Amino acid sequence: MVKNLVVFFGGFICACILFIFLFLPMEDRAQFNYGYTNGLVGGRLEGVDEIQKEFGTYDGHSSYKVLFSVHTSDVIAIETNGIKTVRVIP
Repeated sequence: MVKNLVVFFGGFICACILFIFLFLPMEDRAQFNYGYTNGLVGGRLEGVDEIQKEFGTYDGHSSYKVLFSVHTSDVIAIETNGIKTVRVIP
């Protein structure tokens, strides 16, 4: 009986050590990447909002070049009367 308990607890301890050294580092990396991606998208959305407040939205009258997109918003570069500016397509 005592021998069986020692073997059981020995196996349990080995399983815990494998869990700590193999599974947890992979999960930590996945959580880091998830947070990094959310922060990146959140920062870009704040940038789009500030550009929209400062320069306004696209009026649809001239050609444009997309600089970057976040979810459903595009930040574009347009040229009006020889002046280049940025606008947002919401």
